[in-house]
Amino acid sequence: MTGPRISVIFSSFNGASRRLQQMLDSMLAQNLSSEQWELIAVNNNSNDETQQLLDRYTKKLSMVVVNHARPGKSGAMNAALAVARGALIVFTDDDIEADVNWLSAIVACAAANPDFGVIGGRILPNWEHYPQGDPLLDWIPMGSTFAIADDESSGLCDPTKIWGPNTTVRRELLGSDVRFREDIGPLPGGLFAMGEDTEIVNRLSRSGVKTYRCAEAIVHHWIPASSVTEAWVQKRGERLGYGMPALFAEDIPKGVKIRGVPLRTWVESANWAVRAALLYPLPRSKKRFWAIWKYYYMRGYRAGLRQYAPTGNPSCRMTQEIAR
Repeated sequence: MTGPRISVIFSSFNGASRRLQQMLDSMLAQNLSSEQWELIAVNNNSNDETQQLLDRYTKKLSMVVVNHARPGKSGAMNAALAVARGALIVFTDDDIEADVNWLSAIVACAAANPDFGVIGGRILPNWEHYPQGDPLLDWIPMGSTFAIADDESSGLCDPTKIWGPNTTVRRELLGSDVRFREDIGPLPGGLFAMGEDTEIVNRLSRSGVKTYRCAEAIVHHWIPASSVTEAWVQKRGERLGYGMPALFAEDIPKGVKIRGVPLRTWVESANWAVRAALLYPLPRSKKRFWAIWKYYYMRGYRAGLRQYAPTGNPSCRMTQEIAR
């Protein structure tokens, strides 16, 4: 018996307390025949009603539930990969809602573009409360902040523009050894390195795999109101910075180091710290926001250097989606 065409995999930590049910309902509504796809859900050490909710949906969906007790999204996704059977592996999150034709669009894009090994779809915001009249959304990098990818054109795309909630990889490219790095990715509590999805796509791209944007494959990513504040976005910059040495080791500045951090990075950090301190008492503005954001980013980057590149020698790369 042949396996399904698609394996959709996701990890959930206390998803029942948030948006997991809405995500599962959107999977029930898919217009692709259920025989052509499977859903693999990983309960990643949840302590709410996640397991009970997943158990209920196994009666409605072709779904396998994997229990992964060790906290960490990357390890949980690897556990799902171990049992996936589809020719196409679709990575997503437990807080998306998929358009009804999401999976059928992925199948069509994959069939029409056989030379592309990675396919990214559109990710649109699903706002809990849209900040009407607030200029914040005009200031921030929507991709690295909220994993939003809203380009309406299909075709060849930069691998750094493919985001975790809507990423498809041909199974043969993963083999038995291409897996998520478990030292990066979301962990409950504390500082963690963002970018586990970017890292695996970039690794495939560096090996020659081409990446494609399928604008017809759409999911809507939940953005809680608590995340749409200057303070939250600025602190997220710290997580982004923390992961950069792991994702882009070749960009680490060369030269003299002090306490494991290149001198150039210390100088840049001091520059942004002074700017942030001078602008902090002033009224809200884009200039003020970015000075504080960069302060947090550089703080995270320094910590990431100590964690991921204690002996590295490779300029600090900011996110490619930066405000002009």
